[in-house]
Amino acid sequence: MILSSIPFIGAALARGSVDGSGDFRPGCWDNPLVDRLKRNLALALALGVAVYLAVVVFSGFEELAAALARFDWSLLPAILGLVAASYAVRFLRWSYFLGLLGVQVPVGKSAAVFVAGLSMAVSPGKLGEVLKSVFLLRLTGVPIARTAPAVVAERVTDGTGMVAWGLLGALALGFGAGGLLLFLALAALATAALRSKRLSLWAERVFAGLPLARRLVPHLGDFHGASHRLLAARPLAAGTTISFLSWGLEILAVHLCVVAAGAEVRFLVTAFVFAVATVGGVLSMTPGGLGSAELLLDGMFQAVAGLPVGLSGALTLVIRLVTLWFATFLGLAGLLLLRRALG
Repeated sequence: MILSSIPFIGAALARGSVDGSGDFRPGCWDNPLVDRLKRNLALALALGVAVYLAVVVFSGFEELAAALARFDWSLLPAILGLVAASYAVRFLRWSYFLGLLGVQVPVGKSAAVFVAGLSMAVSPGKLGEVLKSVFLLRLTGVPIARTAPAVVAERVTDGTGMVAWGLLGALALGFGAGGLLLFLALAALATAALRSKRLSLWAERVFAGLPLARRLVPHLGDFHGASHRLLAARPLAAGTTISFLSWGLEILAVHLCVVAAGAEVRFLVTAFVFAVATVGGVLSMTPGGLGSAELLLDGMFQAVAGLPVGLSGALTLVIRLVTLWFATFLGLAGLLLLRRALG
Protein backbone atom coordinates (compact mmCIF):
# COMPACT_ATOMS: atom_id res chain seq x y z
CA MET A 1 0.00 0.00 0.00
CA ILE A 2 2.78 2.45 0.89
CA LEU A 3 5.25 1.63 -1.85
CA SER A 4 2.49 1.76 -4.42
CA SER A 5 1.98 5.43 -3.58
CA ILE A 6 5.04 6.31 -5.64
CA PRO A 7 3.41 5.90 -9.11
CA PHE A 8 0.39 8.00 -8.06
CA ILE A 9 2.52 10.78 -6.61
CA GLY A 10 4.86 10.61 -9.58
CA ALA A 11 1.86 11.06 -11.87
CA ALA A 12 0.71 14.06 -9.86
CA LEU A 13 4.14 15.65 -10.14
CA ALA A 14 5.00 14.70 -13.68
CA ARG A 15 1.66 15.66 -15.24
CA GLY A 16 1.38 19.09 -13.66
CA SER A 17 2.52 22.22 -15.47
CA VAL A 18 6.01 23.38 -14.77
CA ASP A 19 7.33 26.88 -15.20
CA GLY A 20 10.87 27.94 -15.90
CA SER A 21 11.92 27.75 -12.26
CA GLY A 22 10.77 24.13 -11.94
CA ASP A 23 7.88 25.01 -9.61
CA PHE A 24 4.41 23.74 -10.39
CA ARG A 25 1.80 26.26 -11.43
CA PRO A 26 -1.82 25.65 -10.44
CA GLY A 27 -3.26 23.28 -13.01
CA CYS A 28 -6.78 23.23 -14.38
CA TRP A 29 -9.64 20.78 -13.88
CA ASP A 30 -9.01 19.23 -17.27
CA ASN A 31 -5.39 18.26 -16.68
CA PRO A 32 -4.31 14.66 -17.44
CA LEU A 33 -4.19 13.66 -13.74
CA VAL A 34 -7.84 14.60 -13.19
CA ASP A 35 -8.79 12.83 -16.44
CA ARG A 36 -7.00 9.72 -15.21
CA LEU A 37 -8.88 9.82 -11.90
CA LYS A 38 -12.20 10.29 -13.71
CA ARG A 39 -11.47 7.15 -15.73
CA ASN A 40 -10.60 5.33 -12.50
CA LEU A 41 -14.00 6.28 -11.02
CA ALA A 42 -15.83 5.07 -14.12
CA LEU A 43 -13.90 1.79 -14.00
CA ALA A 44 -14.72 1.37 -10.31
CA LEU A 45 -18.44 1.90 -10.93
CA ALA A 46 -18.45 -0.69 -13.71
CA LEU A 47 -16.44 -3.16 -11.62
CA GLY A 48 -18.72 -2.53 -8.63
CA VAL A 49 -21.83 -3.41 -10.63
CA ALA A 50 -20.21 -6.65 -11.82
CA VAL A 51 -19.06 -7.60 -8.31
CA TYR A 52 -22.44 -6.96 -6.70
CA LEU A 53 -24.26 -8.90 -9.38
CA ALA A 54 -21.92 -11.79 -8.59
CA VAL A 55 -22.74 -11.48 -4.86
CA VAL A 56 -26.46 -11.63 -5.66
CA VAL A 57 -26.03 -14.71 -7.88
CA PHE A 58 -23.83 -16.67 -5.45
CA SER A 59 -25.89 -15.71 -2.39
CA GLY A 60 -29.15 -16.78 -3.98
CA PHE A 61 -31.57 -14.04 -4.96
CA GLU A 62 -34.47 -15.20 -2.78
CA GLU A 63 -32.35 -15.69 0.35
CA LEU A 64 -30.58 -12.35 -0.12
CA ALA A 65 -33.85 -10.50 -0.80
CA ALA A 66 -35.39 -12.00 2.35
CA ALA A 67 -32.39 -10.91 4.44
CA LEU A 68 -32.62 -7.37 3.05
CA ALA A 69 -36.35 -7.31 3.76
CA ARG A 70 -35.68 -8.16 7.43
CA PHE A 71 -32.99 -5.47 7.72
CA ASP A 72 -33.94 -2.69 10.17
CA TRP A 73 -33.52 0.29 7.86
CA SER A 74 -34.50 2.70 10.65
CA LEU A 75 -30.91 2.29 11.92
CA LEU A 76 -29.45 3.55 8.64
CA PRO A 77 -29.19 7.23 9.75
CA ALA A 78 -27.24 6.16 12.86
CA ILE A 79 -24.98 3.94 10.73
CA LEU A 80 -24.22 6.73 8.27
CA GLY A 81 -23.75 9.16 11.17
CA LEU A 82 -21.06 6.93 12.68
CA VAL A 83 -19.29 6.63 9.32
CA ALA A 84 -19.43 10.41 8.86
CA ALA A 85 -18.05 10.85 12.40
CA SER A 86 -15.14 8.57 11.50
CA TYR A 87 -14.28 10.91 8.61
CA ALA A 88 -14.48 13.90 10.94
CA VAL A 89 -11.86 12.23 13.15
CA ARG A 90 -9.70 11.55 10.08
CA PHE A 91 -9.94 15.23 9.20
CA LEU A 92 -8.26 15.99 12.53
CA ARG A 93 -5.39 13.72 11.45
CA TRP A 94 -5.18 15.49 8.07
CA SER A 95 -5.01 18.86 9.84
CA TYR A 96 -2.35 17.52 12.21
CA PHE A 97 -0.15 16.34 9.34
CA LEU A 98 -0.52 19.62 7.45
CA GLY A 99 0.40 21.47 10.64
CA LEU A 100 3.58 19.42 10.97
CA LEU A 101 4.47 20.42 7.41
CA GLY A 102 3.86 24.10 8.17
CA VAL A 103 1.04 24.31 5.59
CA GLN A 104 -1.51 26.87 6.76
CA VAL A 105 -4.98 26.45 5.25
CA PRO A 106 -8.24 27.97 6.61
CA VAL A 107 -10.30 25.26 8.30
CA GLY A 108 -13.22 25.58 5.89
CA LYS A 109 -11.07 25.25 2.78
CA SER A 110 -9.05 22.42 4.31
CA ALA A 111 -12.28 20.57 5.15
CA ALA A 112 -13.54 21.09 1.57
CA VAL A 113 -10.29 19.64 0.19
CA PHE A 114 -10.48 16.70 2.60
CA VAL A 115 -14.09 15.86 1.73
CA ALA A 116 -13.37 16.19 -2.02
CA GLY A 117 -10.52 13.72 -1.55
CA LEU A 118 -13.03 11.10 -0.41
CA SER A 119 -14.15 10.87 -4.04
CA MET A 120 -10.98 8.84 -4.54
CA ALA A 121 -12.00 6.16 -2.02
CA VAL A 122 -12.43 3.90 -5.05
CA SER A 123 -8.83 4.34 -6.20
CA PRO A 124 -6.39 1.47 -5.50
CA GLY A 125 -5.38 1.73 -1.85
CA LYS A 126 -7.17 5.14 -1.76
CA LEU A 127 -3.92 6.61 -3.08
CA GLY A 128 -5.82 8.67 -5.63
CA GLU A 129 -6.38 11.00 -2.69
CA VAL A 130 -3.11 12.63 -3.77
CA LEU A 131 -5.63 14.77 -5.68
CA LYS A 132 -5.92 16.70 -2.39
CA SER A 133 -2.38 17.93 -2.98
CA VAL A 134 -3.46 19.28 -6.38
CA PHE A 135 -6.27 21.21 -4.70
CA LEU A 136 -3.91 22.55 -2.04
CA LEU A 137 -1.67 23.77 -4.84
CA ARG A 138 -4.61 25.69 -6.28
CA LEU A 139 -5.54 27.15 -2.89
CA THR A 140 -2.15 27.89 -1.35
CA GLY A 141 0.52 27.50 -4.02
CA VAL A 142 2.31 24.91 -1.85
CA PRO A 143 4.09 22.40 -4.15
CA ILE A 144 2.57 18.95 -4.51
CA ALA A 145 5.86 17.36 -3.47
CA ARG A 146 5.55 19.01 -0.07
CA THR A 147 1.96 17.98 0.74
CA ALA A 148 1.73 14.57 -1.01
CA PRO A 149 3.57 12.89 1.93
CA ALA A 150 0.57 13.84 4.09
CA VAL A 151 -1.54 11.51 1.91
CA VAL A 152 1.11 8.79 2.24
CA ALA A 153 1.14 9.26 6.04
CA GLU A 154 -2.66 8.94 6.06
CA ARG A 155 -2.46 5.64 4.22
CA VAL A 156 0.33 4.34 6.49
CA THR A 157 -1.60 5.13 9.67
CA ASP A 158 -4.84 3.83 8.14
CA GLY A 159 -3.02 0.51 7.80
CA THR A 160 -1.52 0.46 11.29
CA GLY A 161 -4.78 1.56 12.91
CA MET A 162 -6.82 -1.10 11.13
CA VAL A 163 -4.24 -3.81 11.82
CA ALA A 164 -4.51 -2.95 15.53
CA TRP A 165 -8.25 -3.68 15.40
CA GLY A 166 -7.61 -6.88 13.46
CA LEU A 167 -5.10 -8.05 16.05
CA LEU A 168 -7.60 -7.38 18.86
CA GLY A 169 -10.19 -9.45 17.02
CA ALA A 170 -7.70 -12.25 16.28
CA LEU A 171 -6.65 -12.44 19.94
CA ALA A 172 -10.27 -12.47 21.11
CA LEU A 173 -11.06 -15.34 18.74
CA GLY A 174 -7.87 -17.24 19.49
CA PHE A 175 -6.81 -17.04 15.83
CA GLY A 176 -3.28 -16.71 14.55
CA ALA A 177 -2.34 -13.16 13.65
CA GLY A 178 0.48 -14.06 11.25
CA GLY A 179 -1.01 -12.40 8.16
CA LEU A 180 -1.78 -9.13 9.95
CA LEU A 181 1.68 -9.06 11.55
CA LEU A 182 3.24 -9.63 8.13
CA PHE A 183 1.28 -6.67 6.75
CA LEU A 184 2.48 -4.56 9.69
CA ALA A 185 6.09 -5.63 9.05
CA LEU A 186 5.81 -4.67 5.37
CA ALA A 187 4.36 -1.29 6.37
CA ALA A 188 7.28 -0.73 8.75
CA LEU A 189 9.78 -1.67 6.05
CA ALA A 190 8.17 0.66 3.49
CA THR A 191 8.06 3.48 6.05
CA ALA A 192 11.77 3.08 6.74
CA ALA A 193 12.42 3.16 2.98
CA LEU A 194 10.48 6.40 2.56
CA ARG A 195 12.48 8.00 5.39
CA SER A 196 15.85 6.81 4.08
CA LYS A 197 18.10 9.63 2.85
CA ARG A 198 20.29 7.12 1.03
CA LEU A 199 17.34 5.80 -0.98
CA SER A 200 16.24 9.36 -1.71
CA LEU A 201 19.67 10.22 -3.15
CA TRP A 202 19.67 6.98 -5.14
CA ALA A 203 16.22 7.85 -6.58
CA GLU A 204 17.52 11.30 -7.58
CA ARG A 205 20.42 9.72 -9.48
CA VAL A 206 18.15 7.21 -11.22
CA PHE A 207 15.50 9.80 -12.15
CA ALA A 208 18.16 12.21 -13.40
CA GLY A 209 19.15 9.62 -16.01
CA LEU A 210 15.58 9.06 -17.24
CA PRO A 211 14.29 11.71 -19.68
CA LEU A 212 10.63 11.30 -18.67
CA ALA A 213 11.39 11.39 -14.93
CA ARG A 214 14.07 14.09 -14.94
CA ARG A 215 11.61 16.87 -14.09
CA LEU A 216 10.79 15.12 -10.78
CA VAL A 217 14.34 15.46 -9.45
CA PRO A 218 14.01 19.05 -8.10
CA HIS A 219 10.99 17.95 -6.06
CA LEU A 220 12.36 14.75 -4.52
CA GLY A 221 14.16 16.67 -1.79
CA ASP A 222 10.90 18.32 -0.68
CA PHE A 223 9.08 15.00 -0.84
CA HIS A 224 11.72 13.19 1.20
CA GLY A 225 11.95 15.98 3.79
CA ALA A 226 8.19 16.00 4.33
CA SER A 227 8.03 12.19 4.44
CA HIS A 228 10.90 12.07 6.95
CA ARG A 229 9.04 14.51 9.20
CA LEU A 230 5.61 12.84 9.03
CA LEU A 231 6.83 9.25 9.33
CA ALA A 232 8.93 9.83 12.46
CA ALA A 233 7.99 7.90 15.61
CA ARG A 234 5.85 10.57 17.31
CA PRO A 235 3.73 11.57 14.26
CA LEU A 236 3.27 7.89 13.40
CA ALA A 237 2.11 7.11 16.94
CA ALA A 238 -0.27 10.08 16.99
CA GLY A 239 -1.59 9.31 13.50
CA THR A 240 -2.10 5.64 14.37
CA THR A 241 -4.00 6.57 17.55
CA ILE A 242 -6.32 8.88 15.60
CA SER A 243 -6.71 6.19 12.94
CA PHE A 244 -7.57 3.58 15.59
CA LEU A 245 -10.32 5.85 16.94
CA SER A 246 -11.72 6.63 13.49
CA TRP A 247 -11.70 2.98 12.45
CA GLY A 248 -13.41 2.17 15.75
CA LEU A 249 -16.33 4.41 14.77
CA GLU A 250 -16.54 2.81 11.34
CA ILE A 251 -16.37 -0.70 12.79
CA LEU A 252 -19.14 0.30 15.20
CA ALA A 253 -21.20 1.35 12.16
CA VAL A 254 -20.48 -2.01 10.52
CA HIS A 255 -21.49 -3.84 13.69
CA LEU A 256 -24.71 -1.82 13.77
CA CYS A 257 -25.37 -3.19 10.27
CA VAL A 258 -24.95 -6.68 11.71
CA VAL A 259 -27.41 -5.85 14.51
CA ALA A 260 -29.89 -4.33 12.03
CA ALA A 261 -29.71 -7.56 10.02
CA GLY A 262 -30.72 -9.54 13.12
CA ALA A 263 -27.45 -11.49 13.30
CA GLU A 264 -25.84 -12.41 16.62
CA VAL A 265 -22.15 -11.63 16.18
CA ARG A 266 -19.73 -10.31 18.81
CA PHE A 267 -18.26 -6.85 18.22
CA LEU A 268 -14.67 -8.09 18.05
CA VAL A 269 -15.70 -10.76 15.54
CA THR A 270 -17.11 -7.98 13.36
CA ALA A 271 -13.88 -6.02 13.87
CA PHE A 272 -11.76 -8.99 12.80
CA VAL A 273 -13.86 -9.71 9.69
CA PHE A 274 -13.91 -6.07 8.62
CA ALA A 275 -10.18 -5.58 9.30
CA VAL A 276 -9.14 -8.62 7.27
CA ALA A 277 -11.48 -7.67 4.41
CA THR A 278 -10.18 -4.09 4.40
CA VAL A 279 -6.51 -5.07 4.48
CA GLY A 280 -7.12 -7.72 1.83
CA GLY A 281 -8.86 -5.17 -0.37
CA VAL A 282 -5.93 -2.77 -0.05
CA LEU A 283 -3.36 -5.45 -0.86
CA SER A 284 -5.32 -6.50 -3.96
CA MET A 285 -4.81 -2.97 -5.37
CA THR A 286 -8.12 -3.14 -7.24
CA PRO A 287 -10.13 0.12 -7.26
CA GLY A 288 -11.54 0.44 -3.75
CA GLY A 289 -10.59 -3.18 -3.08
CA LEU A 290 -13.58 -4.21 -5.21
CA GLY A 291 -13.94 -7.95 -5.57
CA SER A 292 -11.44 -9.01 -2.94
CA ALA A 293 -13.02 -7.07 -0.05
CA GLU A 294 -16.50 -8.39 -0.90
CA LEU A 295 -15.19 -11.95 -1.24
CA LEU A 296 -13.51 -11.75 2.17
CA LEU A 297 -16.49 -10.12 3.89
CA ASP A 298 -18.95 -12.66 2.51
CA GLY A 299 -16.70 -15.66 3.10
CA MET A 300 -15.61 -14.69 6.61
CA PHE A 301 -19.12 -13.84 7.79
CA GLN A 302 -19.96 -17.41 6.86
CA ALA A 303 -16.77 -19.13 8.05
CA VAL A 304 -16.01 -17.10 11.20
CA ALA A 305 -19.42 -15.78 12.27
CA GLY A 306 -21.41 -18.77 11.05
CA LEU A 307 -23.97 -16.73 9.10
CA PRO A 308 -26.08 -18.29 6.31
CA VAL A 309 -25.24 -17.46 2.70
CA GLY A 310 -28.15 -15.09 2.05
CA LEU A 311 -27.54 -13.09 5.23
CA SER A 312 -23.79 -12.82 4.67
CA GLY A 313 -24.39 -11.65 1.10
CA ALA A 314 -26.91 -9.03 2.22
CA LEU A 315 -24.53 -7.76 4.90
CA THR A 316 -21.71 -7.54 2.38
CA LEU A 317 -23.80 -5.35 0.09
CA VAL A 318 -25.01 -3.06 2.88
CA ILE A 319 -21.59 -2.69 4.50
CA ARG A 320 -19.90 -1.75 1.24
CA LEU A 321 -22.72 0.69 0.49
CA VAL A 322 -22.37 2.54 3.80
CA THR A 323 -18.58 2.53 3.84
CA LEU A 324 -16.98 2.61 0.36
CA TRP A 325 -19.81 4.12 -1.67
CA PHE A 326 -21.07 6.53 0.96
CA ALA A 327 -17.54 7.98 1.15
CA THR A 328 -17.27 8.12 -2.64
CA PHE A 329 -20.53 9.98 -3.22
CA LEU A 330 -19.90 12.27 -0.27
CA GLY A 331 -16.55 13.04 -1.89
CA LEU A 332 -18.17 13.68 -5.27
CA ALA A 333 -20.51 16.22 -3.67
CA GLY A 334 -17.51 17.89 -2.04
CA LEU A 335 -15.67 17.79 -5.36
CA LEU A 336 -18.48 19.67 -7.12
CA LEU A 337 -18.59 22.31 -4.39
CA LEU A 338 -14.82 22.73 -4.46
CA ARG A 339 -14.83 22.97 -8.23
CA ARG A 340 -17.35 25.80 -8.04
CA ALA A 341 -15.29 27.54 -5.34
CA LEU A 342 -12.09 27.28 -7.37
CA GLY A 343 -13.74 28.23 -10.63
